[in-house]
Amino acid sequence: MLKLSDNTEINQVSLTGVRALVLLALLIEAPRTFKEINQAFIDLNLMRPGDSTDIIRIDINTLRNSGCEITRAGAKTNYKFTLIKHPFSMEFTQEEIAILKRVYKKIKNNSGIELLLKFDELFKKLAANVVDSETKELLYGLSVFKNTDNNLIKELLEDCREKRKLTLMYQKPSVKTASEKNVLAQRIVIKNDNIYLYCFDFDKNESSTLNIKRILSVISRISGSGNIDIKTTNVRFFLKNSSFADIEEDELIIEENSDGKVVEGRYYNDFLAMQRILSLGADCTVLEPLEFRAKVIEKLKCMKGVYNG
Repeated sequence: MLKLSDNTEINQVSLTGVRALVLLALLIEAPRTFKEINQAFIDLNLMRPGDSTDIIRIDINTLRNSGCEITRAGAKTNYKFTLIKHPFSMEFTQEEIAILKRVYKKIKNNSGIELLLKFDELFKKLAANVVDSETKELLYGLSVFKNTDNNLIKELLEDCREKRKLTLMYQKPSVKTASEKNVLAQRIVIKNDNIYLYCFDFDKNESSTLNIKRILSVISRISGSGNIDIKTTNVRFFLKNSSFADIEEDELIIEENSDGKVVEGRYYNDFLAMQRILSLGADCTVLEPLEFRAKVIEKLKCMKGVYNG
């Protein structure tokens, strides 16, 4: 942000205009109290400590006259000025959108759900200030949460932290009507741009993976009812150096040589473990447990039979 030094020549500069721009930036960033705005102006050498505070009121009215909608600082707003909307738009080139997409993809693979929700909010704010409809859609489309109810995700995150028992209305992929599910919320993860709730299914008495987009509603929540630990399917496998697969969050390289590496993965259930192993193709060889290795061999035989048939 601009900061004027004590020796800055400002004869050609409208301080009212500079303060208005700085004030706009401050309010876009967050709601501010009168005192916070005053201190920011002093820190940036846009006001002196002894200057009349009426200057700030003039600057706020300047923004309002320019088309900005700013709330009054009263008890209802916690004595903060809040920028509701402004008439200024932003522009992004296709190259800039592509850079944002690459950066987000890298961040997405190494970040938690809470941080990614903040990025979703950022993309929505940027899109709201873009006039071009195509650019607006591109910005909305960057986020993995683009077609998701973020409030539901935030509530489910809290359910996981509190280990709550939930009764959900869930729409299964192969069934036309939704049905109730009684589960213990355990963890939310992102896999292949899909968001899943890892949970213990009381009806099936086993770990389950639910696509959050298929959760229609949460009928009830019971706190302090979850003492079921997450049981993982642990698989040790050899991965050839020719593979370009990235090691995932729940995988650990325990040995490495010139031919490849031995990896131990801890997966939420057998289904996810099988998906992961099959996705690695011929570059992956399951070492243990032998029971799971046998399941992989049987699965491959079934797949071969389908293609031969």
